[in-house]
Amino acid sequence: MSLFDEEIEIEIAKRKPNTIWLTSLADLLALMLAFFVMVFSMSEIKKDTWEIVLEKLGYQLNDQVEASDKGPTADKNIELFSEQKAFDLAYLENILGSKIASSSELSDVEIFKSADRLIISFAGETYFGTGGDDVALKMVEATRLLGESLRYVKNRVEIYGHSDPSPMTGNDPDALTNWGLSLARALSVSDILKKSGYSFPIRVFGMADSRFFELEDVEDVQKKYALARRVDIVIREAEGLGR
Repeated sequence: MSLFDEEIEIEIAKRKPNTIWLTSLADLLALMLAFFVMVFSMSEIKKDTWEIVLEKLGYQLNDQVEASDKGPTADKNIELFSEQKAFDLAYLENILGSKIASSSELSDVEIFKSADRLIISFAGETYFGTGGDDVALKMVEATRLLGESLRYVKNRVEIYGHSDPSPMTGNDPDALTNWGLSLARALSVSDILKKSGYSFPIRVFGMADSRFFELEDVEDVQKKYALARRVDIVIREAEGLGR
């Protein structure tokens, strides 16, 4: 390469623009952007202004999530766990309590309120004998009378059967266990309620002797075991199914 060519290349290199300052400018802009984002995040957003911004973007500021029936949906969502309340339990306790107090068939029935439920308890030899799920005539009449009132109640109704802790005796392989016995008693009461005109779904549970410890304060052993053989009709605050 001649000396002339080298001089030309040096001259061309000198005339090329120096862009190193762009790197510093980009860093400065990034720092300014970060600064303004931090200032914005520390500022208080005005709700009215924010609503206008959201509307411009095609959204609406709404505290409640509305269900949409468009497109496929999940089998369960959070709305299914939000239960509607029905009749006030204190009101039902007064109404049913008055009916129980005025009826001889319901003289042995106990009614009391506990937390979010109203419990109507059928306990003792009056209604169930030892080791059997046959319902006494008095139990049939008492349940029928209650069913006439409960048919208008919108609350969820559940029935819990209980037994004493005495093991079932006998060699019959088809004999009921304590759990099966408690469930059979609850189903018997449920069947009577339905025959008396109660047409809504009823949840039925067999508890066996799992709640026997609640009777530890009863000193009379015979009475304690009689109270353990019971069926509780439980009325919840929540509205029942099929209402």
